[in-house]
Amino acid sequence: MKTKISFLVTVLAGCFFYSCEKSPELMYTAANDGINIWLGTSASSKPDSTEFNFAFKPVVPTDSIVFTGMLLGQKVEHDRKFILSPVGGDTDRVKEGVHYAFGEYVIKANTYTGTFPIYVKRTGDFKAAGARIVFGISAAGDLKKGLTENSKITVIFKEEFSKPANWDADIYPYNKLSTYFGVYSDAKFEFITTVIGKPPVFRVLLSGTVGANDIDFTTVSYYKSSCVKRLSTYNAANPGNPLRDENNNLITFP
Repeated sequence: MKTKISFLVTVLAGCFFYSCEKSPELMYTAANDGINIWLGTSASSKPDSTEFNFAFKPVVPTDSIVFTGMLLGQKVEHDRKFILSPVGGDTDRVKEGVHYAFGEYVIKANTYTGTFPIYVKRTGDFKAAGARIVFGISAAGDLKKGLTENSKITVIFKEEFSKPANWDADIYPYNKLSTYFGVYSDAKFEFITTVIGKPPVFRVLLSGTVGANDIDFTTVSYYKSSCVKRLSTYNAANPGNPLRDENNNLITFP
């Protein structure tokens, strides 16, 4: 009886391995590997959409949005490319080469992941109305689309200024921003953002422990001094054409 059972097990095992050899869908192939993508660099939080507001960015010709690509499959001994392409949104208003550009996206040999940029170009085209673009994985690359829920990223472009609520008034121990930057205008907000590298949407704490969105007196004084120096440099380089805001008022600092 034991001999018969052993024989049966051997036959079944042989059939199983034979079927594996004859069934391509049961065998691993690197050609089936995919790529998952999400915005940012976190491995735990994986957002698939973001808003890019040019009004809150330094005035530079090209900026970038960073995303993560993670292999869905096995690492291999050579580099493999994946390709992004627009797959939805306002493709008639947001155009490659005009408003954005792709880099070269490569998962390096023997690795699973990488971080990559989408280059964003400042054009002024989104002042009147924002626009949305959806990027997905093209089938033309070495790595194809991975999980459906991690296969697209959405970017909303706009250029919409908003005067901070604490510009003209704040409650002690905070001080209003106008104390350091003067009268608000969109052009001044943009100028400050460019000089200090971030939008002036922080609060100025006069006493106590500085929180996440706070800066202290020393820091805001440095920011103000930097703006005054940059404005002086600009005006000296443009005699007869000093920096003015959207209402043709001279931009000044207290």
